[in-house]
Amino acid sequence: MNRFKLLILLLVAASLACTLTRNPPPTLTPLPPTFTPNFTATAIALLPTETYTPSPTAFPTDTPLPTSTPTSTYTPSPTDTPLPTSTPYPEIQRDNEVLFFDIPNTIQGGLSTAWLSFTLTNSLIFETSGTENGETAMVSVYLANPINGQRVKVIDLPSSVGNRIYWSPTGLHLAYFIPEDGLYLLDVQSGRSQRLFKSESLLPRGIIGHQPVWSPDGTRLAFVLPTAYATDIYIVNADGTDFQNITNSPTYDFWPAWSPDGTKLAFVSDRLTCPSWYPNVPDTCDQPNASPPQTGALFVYEFIINRFSLINANPVNSPPEWINTRLIGVSSGSLDPLSNASDLWVYDVAAGSTWRLNPDDNAIYAAPAWEPNGQFVMFQRIEQTSEIIFANRFGEVIQRLSDYIFVRYGLRGHWSPDGTRLAIGGSNRQCPYGILIFDTSFELVNTPSTSLLACDPVYDPTGRYVAYEGIRVARGTDGRLDIIIADQNGVTIRNLTSDLEGELKLLGWVGPTFGE
Repeated sequence: MNRFKLLILLLVAASLACTLTRNPPPTLTPLPPTFTPNFTATAIALLPTETYTPSPTAFPTDTPLPTSTPTSTYTPSPTDTPLPTSTPYPEIQRDNEVLFFDIPNTIQGGLSTAWLSFTLTNSLIFETSGTENGETAMVSVYLANPINGQRVKVIDLPSSVGNRIYWSPTGLHLAYFIPEDGLYLLDVQSGRSQRLFKSESLLPRGIIGHQPVWSPDGTRLAFVLPTAYATDIYIVNADGTDFQNITNSPTYDFWPAWSPDGTKLAFVSDRLTCPSWYPNVPDTCDQPNASPPQTGALFVYEFIINRFSLINANPVNSPPEWINTRLIGVSSGSLDPLSNASDLWVYDVAAGSTWRLNPDDNAIYAAPAWEPNGQFVMFQRIEQTSEIIFANRFGEVIQRLSDYIFVRYGLRGHWSPDGTRLAIGGSNRQCPYGILIFDTSFELVNTPSTSLLACDPVYDPTGRYVAYEGIRVARGTDGRLDIIIADQNGVTIRNLTSDLEGELKLLGWVGPTFGE
């Protein structure tokens, strides 16, 4: 009996031990004073197997992030303005539209000598289908023979053409641009006018200072056109054939300038700082709010060997101008009318050297006029007042002239082809003096008129004549502008337009030199 009781006591003790092991009392493992949730409590939405969708306000703007999925599509709201380089520009449309004009027989066979060209803008009367006549503003292009003063009207164009008229040096072709329409090329011998391309402006991507430029022999025309993301330089033959992209680069190439022998083309490019403007390529300059460049390095393209050469890496901010077949001049800051300082630079293409003509004194240096051989130069210096400076090719001053004060960027000089005469006048109708003619000693050889002020003088290819825009200030003709021609010394004056009514503008000399 005692053994039976002992067995029951052992079984009860074992059962109690098991119960205490499975259900320990709470006081055995107390919670800490501060509760810290484990990691998985807030990580549910970021599990790798789930897709995270940002809320519409996750980013401050609608601009897609660089790491956005390539297949996603961004649709701008009506108020969004696309970035200049984010969307490719439409390609320039080549065009085959042809017009025909009646060209006077006098010039159809070509010019045997150089003639002077100018434009006349006025209102022309035309008949309508009703009882009243209509009126429209037109610009007429004229040629005038310097020997006998004979005038020939070449063509009438819409007044919107303005001064966008570009004669070939031979006088056999005439390029003209109609805004919102395009660039046309007129064959003066046949009267055939072909549109080369449709375009709203001659300023590609807003880069100022552009105009079509003819090769010295008049056989090719160069100009700049926008491409999908940048600009390139194109050329075309005088008859409209062989339209080709010369630079064909993903960078901005602009401001072409022909060398005097026609074998080279200088231009400015940003290719040193921007390898490409195409999106999604290495080192692209296609960034939000990026703007077209206003400066670039100076390059030269050689047609014969099909080679591009870097002339200088210094930033160039205005169109280059060939001084002769070896030297190129650049007027920095000349395109900025608000500039407080500007410099004159010379680049020697053959030697690879560069120098500044003027001292670094924060004055404005502008309007350089180079002697044909590149030995001497005349330019304007403006600080608190204005003066004319004559210097050698390295900028060493030979003579200063402060007797004649011209406004900023209001001076124009032109040398005779043999370098024996320098004509100086005002520019852009800012013309305070009569024509000034200097010799090689920089001595004045004429007595400037006080009643006929001179603007934009230019010698003919032989140096026998100098033409300019003359503004009458005598009683009864105050402010009237006419086209004037004089001998090489600025005397023996002849008015070529005294009987014409309208706004006149001198274009320059066209055609071969005398005796050719």
